[in-house]
Amino acid sequence: MRRELIEALNFPRELVLKIIDQRDCPHESLFKATDDRCQQCGLNRECHWVSCLNEFGDFEGKATHTLNASLRYGIDLVGTLHSKLRHDQKTCDCEPCVWMRDSQRLTEAFDARFASNRYRNLY
Repeated sequence: MRRELIEALNFPRELVLKIIDQRDCPHESLFKATDDRCQQCGLNRECHWVSCLNEFGDFEGKATHTLNASLRYGIDLVGTLHSKLRHDQKTCDCEPCVWMRDSQRLTEAFDARFASNRYRNLY
């Protein structure tokens, strides 16, 4: 399950990086909390999220709960970015909709497997 969570994080990360690239980011898509431009940018939360993922570096060292929480944020992010398309996310075959359905199933499987015992070692 860890591998699937890690792989699923690639889609929203790449999506945000493409959007940031279109905005001519002076920091090469790296969020800087002390920079006024980053603070005023409409993508500061998304950019910060990508920066956190980049800081993970080696995902293998992160707790499965952290990966799952990051994926949940990614699902919300993709849903928000694509909500303007106004199509049925339950039946649409576009890449974002398929990814969201698959990722939601993955987080539901995570909940079903691990939520019952919060003290269980997840490594």
